[in-house]
Amino acid sequence: MADAPIPRAPADLEAALEASGFVGSWRHDLWQGRLALTAPFARLLGIDPERAAEGVPMAAFLDRMHPDDRTRIENHLHAASDAGGPFEAEFRTLSGREGVRSLMMRGRIEQDTSGRPVHGCGIAIDLTEDRAATLQQAERLVNRMAEHAIAMRSLVDGLNRPSLSKLVDGLMIEIGFELARHLRGAQDLRPH
Repeated sequence: MADAPIPRAPADLEAALEASGFVGSWRHDLWQGRLALTAPFARLLGIDPERAAEGVPMAAFLDRMHPDDRTRIENHLHAASDAGGPFEAEFRTLSGREGVRSLMMRGRIEQDTSGRPVHGCGIAIDLTEDRAATLQQAERLVNRMAEHAIAMRSLVDGLNRPSLSKLVDGLMIEIGFELARHLRGAQDLRPH
């Protein structure tokens, strides 16, 4: 079940696709349970591009996902296959040569004339850079909050108000939890 060749796009369209994170396309044959992927998308997942062009079993595709995302995506694919219509799913890849990547598949599950879903097709987008930039911005904000909370704590000490000190201490603890959460999130984006 190989995809028809994708025609060459004008340079400005190719540049726009690359800037948007576009990494390829997919086609899902629901009756055969196989997913065909274009070469760049297959390579990101660590699947042989020639094999992927012919279509790989759904299990081979799911095996290339981060273990924490596999069951959710499998359930989402089954639900979308049953219902038909628009499809969108985000997942992380396994750590490999490219490191852990955050990808999104977007497309549509088509139905036959009797309303039964028969195949799906769509695109894949690499969200990794967007996720990293968002994480860095949030981490900077949390660090600024921590600096302000530390300054506030020293100001409160001068007032000799234990109840106010307790509130600021609680705020500092919550900010610490938020910093730890961002540090864990940054580790998920680093190559292992």
